[in-house]
Amino acid sequence: MGLLTPTRIVEEELLDEENAPAVDVDRSLRDLRRINRYLGGSSIYRRMILRLAPRAGRLSILDVGTGTSDLLDSLPEPLVSRRIGLDFKIDHLIYGRRVNRHRIAGVVGDATHLPFRSGSIDVVTSSHFFHHFEADENVAILTEASRVAGVGVVVNDTRRHLVPLMLVVALSMLRLVGRITRFDAPASIRRGYTIEEAERVARRVTAGRRAAIRLFPFRFGLLLWK
Repeated sequence: MGLLTPTRIVEEELLDEENAPAVDVDRSLRDLRRINRYLGGSSIYRRMILRLAPRAGRLSILDVGTGTSDLLDSLPEPLVSRRIGLDFKIDHLIYGRRVNRHRIAGVVGDATHLPFRSGSIDVVTSSHFFHHFEADENVAILTEASRVAGVGVVVNDTRRHLVPLMLVVALSMLRLVGRITRFDAPASIRRGYTIEEAERVARRVTAGRRAAIRLFPFRFGLLLWK
């Protein structure tokens, strides 16, 4: 492990708490949407889907751990036939329904037991979700996603690295984000994976083909084709 790769530390994130104050939760959800919009999350999400299925036509897409479904909402109309966002917190889905432009079916559910038939969704995605779980849990989540997917699975997350960690610490110190984000953003990077660690997880999941991709800036992507 390099000098710029800190040891992985598991910390519970405040947004996952059951009784976080509503005003803080709303601010954190706004922060996350802005980060995706202005720091490349939305464009990476779209490019990864196109890389998985460049000639598939319009796709049904299930986003697991979707939060407010802003990434699903950012996809252009010609790419998507159906948008489904799954999250374990109904408040996040309700927030998204208020602000998203497109019609997105919100589903409250568990990523390890998806309430969909095998092969019933073209592409299953997750973004900044992988780091929440240990390796064995991610194997189970990816295996379940692959069961539901007809074409394949797309994952992306921030790599555990000193540079993005220092960036989010600076944002926190400057008070450019809310109270929850000031804690959760550094915690999520400290809890994250390197691309090599993520690739080892992906190799434990049955797939017709798989790829681990280094993404700019300081992200990784996993692609699992059926």
